[in-house]
Amino acid sequence: MRMLGIFIWIALGAVILWFFTLNLNQYVTIYLFSRVYENVNLVTVIFISLFIGVIVGALLLSSQIVKSKSEAASVRKQNKKLHKELEGLRNLSIDEIPDTETQIKSSDAL
Repeated sequence: MRMLGIFIWIALGAVILWFFTLNLNQYVTIYLFSRVYENVNLVTVIFISLFIGVIVGALLLSSQIVKSKSEAASVRKQNKKLHKELEGLRNLSIDEIPDTETQIKSSDAL
């Protein structure tokens, strides 16, 4: 499976390089807010746009990862608390358990 992933990344890189070579001599004018950049290489614009997109995506993904880890930590804490409570209930003697909780109702028996 790992080899397939590596092959896909190599193929994707080759397609991107092929696309860049097709547009090496293309120049564009960029209007960014109030500034104008003339005769900027199209490959440079695409590369910078891709880089900014990856950075923004990584920041958004990292916030989701932090949120998931904090949820997992709270679930582990609750699990530990319930585990301690269960161990405490297992160690109770039969005389300490209230009778109302141990009686089986006739509808539950069926």
